[in-house]
Amino acid sequence: MRRLGPTGWIRASCLLLALALLPTPARAENLAWDQKVVTQVAVELADALRDLNHTVRRNPEQRLGSSQRRAQFRARESLRLLVSTSRRLASQLESGEDMDATLPTFRRLQMIRRDAERDGRRADILAPTMERIVNAQALIDRLAAYYGAEPDATELDTEPPVPPAPPT
Repeated sequence: MRRLGPTGWIRASCLLLALALLPTPARAENLAWDQKVVTQVAVELADALRDLNHTVRRNPEQRLGSSQRRAQFRARESLRLLVSTSRRLASQLESGEDMDATLPTFRRLQMIRRDAERDGRRADILAPTMERIVNAQALIDRLAAYYGAEPDATELDTEPPVPPAPPT
């Protein structure tokens, strides 16, 4: 397997960042909800993440005590959560749950993906693994087109908070 060295890793990280920031057709507009298509993409994503997880588990471990080793294990844990959450999303959609019912699961998937991406930036990633990461990200982007824009971390609840009951 071909390993990306420091320069290759920087280039690969820049490529991923560019892919994440460029408006793709999936991100450029929201698509009308299509249960069959969304379910198919979610199943593909669950399979892609499962394959990515197997690939990552076969990668050699980093040197004991290194920051890359810690990042590698954090990324593996985030990936494990991504696999579980993507399977949950696919299962919900296969059972007929609609966008409103599956939106919280999809949002959670996006949050875990951001965590995994952050941890992955600190790890040494093999070229075949990078290809699988890009493929999984493309599937998440396809799903995002159906779920709408990603909420801002500072997004407020639309309902005002309930005031506390007066003391008796």
